[in-house]
Amino acid sequence: MSPDQNRRPVRAALAAGVCFGLAYLVAVPLLRPEQVGLATDVYFLAAERALAGDSPYLVAPPGRPGYEFVYQPVVVLAFVPHALTGSPLGAYLFQTALNLLSAGAIAVLLVRYVERSGADFDRLDRALVAGFVLASVHSISVFVMGQVNLQLALAVAAGGILLDRDSQAWAGAAFAAAATVKLFPAAVGLWLLRRRAWRAVAAAVVTGTALLLAGVLVFGPSLFQTYLTEVLAGESHTAEFAGGLDPSTMYVTVRRPLAALFPATDPALLTLAALALLVPVVVAASWDVSTRRGRLVALLATLLGAMLLLPLEPFYFSLLYYPLVPLLYLLDPGRVRGVFAAGTVLLSAVISYPAVEGLLALAPVSRGLSTTLAAITREIFRFAQPPLVGSLLLLAGCVLLQYQWATEDVSMEQADPRVE
Repeated sequence: MSPDQNRRPVRAALAAGVCFGLAYLVAVPLLRPEQVGLATDVYFLAAERALAGDSPYLVAPPGRPGYEFVYQPVVVLAFVPHALTGSPLGAYLFQTALNLLSAGAIAVLLVRYVERSGADFDRLDRALVAGFVLASVHSISVFVMGQVNLQLALAVAAGGILLDRDSQAWAGAAFAAAATVKLFPAAVGLWLLRRRAWRAVAAAVVTGTALLLAGVLVFGPSLFQTYLTEVLAGESHTAEFAGGLDPSTMYVTVRRPLAALFPATDPALLTLAALALLVPVVVAASWDVSTRRGRLVALLATLLGAMLLLPLEPFYFSLLYYPLVPLLYLLDPGRVRGVFAAGTVLLSAVISYPAVEGLLALAPVSRGLSTTLAAITREIFRFAQPPLVGSLLLLAGCVLLQYQWATEDVSMEQADPRVE
C-alpha cells in the first residue's frame, strides 16, 4: 500500500474537520448571530471595569445576560489591551488577530514536530494540518466568539514539544499558564508526574502559584475570595444534570449519559460515578510512556479525561491539536488508527439538537414523521451527541494502543525516533 493510501483515513478526518468548520462559519452568524464576539464582549467589560477599579465579576455585557467573566483575577490583566482598543468591536478584532497568529504558530509547530519525528510530509499533508488548525470547527468556533482557547492550545503544544526537548522548566511554565486561565489543563500535571518530569512539575507549581499571588497582590484578597466562592463554585453546573441534561445543552461529558440513565440520582453522585469510570481508562492509556507515541497517547487520554469529567462545550477541543494531530500521522496504519480517525471526525461533528430539529422541520416529509424523528433525536441527544461519541472512541483507541504495545514482541522504540 502506498503512503498516500496509508494516509487516506487521516487526511479524510482532517478534511472533515475543515468542512464542519466552514459549515459552522456560515451557519452560526446567520442562525445565532448573538454568538459573534460573545467572549470578547465579556473580556472587554471585565478589563474595562478592572481599570475603573470595579469588580470584573458577576456582571454581563449589555444584551448578553448570563455571560460573565469566570477566570482568576490575574487573567483580567491579559485583557487590558482589549479594553484599550476602546470598543467591543476593537477588542474582537484584536482577539481575532491573536487567534490567527496563535493558530498559525500551532500549525507550524505541529508540522515541524511530525516531520522531525520521522514522518514524510508532502504539500497536501502540510495544507491539511494547517487547514485543520486554522479552519476546523474547533478553531472557527473560537474565531466566531472571540475566545482565547487557541492561545491555550498553543501553550499546551509548546509545553509538550519543549518537554520532548528536555526544556522542563519552560514546559511546566507553559502548562501552568494554560491552567491559570481554564483550570482543567491542570490535569496535565498528572501526565507530568507519570513521566517523572520533576522539574516541569516544580516549574508548573511555582508559575501557577506566582500567577495566583500576583492576582491577589494586584486586586486584593477580597476579589479572589469572590472568585472562589461565587464564580468558581457556579462553574460546576451540577444542578443542570438533575433529571437528565437538556438535549439542547452542548456539554460534552460522560455525565450526560449517566444523567439520562439515572435521572433520579443526585447529580453530585453522577460526578463521582464519572470519575470512577474515567480514572481507570486514563491509567490504562498512560501505562507505557517510554516512547514518544506512548507519551502522546497518555497526554491525549489525560486531557480527554479531564474534559469528559467537566461540563465543557465542544470549542474546548482545540486544546487537543497537540497531541491528536501528531498521533494521527505517527501511528501505524491499521484498525486502531482507523478508530482515531473516526473519533476525530465525530469530535468535529458539532451538531446541536435545535439544529437537527430545525432541519427536520424543513425536510420534505410529513408532519407526523418529522415530529416522530424529532422526538427520537431528542432522546438520542439527551444521552449523547457526536463529539461525545468521538471522545469515547479516542479514549478507546488510546487504551487499545497501550494493550497492543504491551502484547507486541517487538519494541516500538525501533520506530520511535527522538525529536531534535
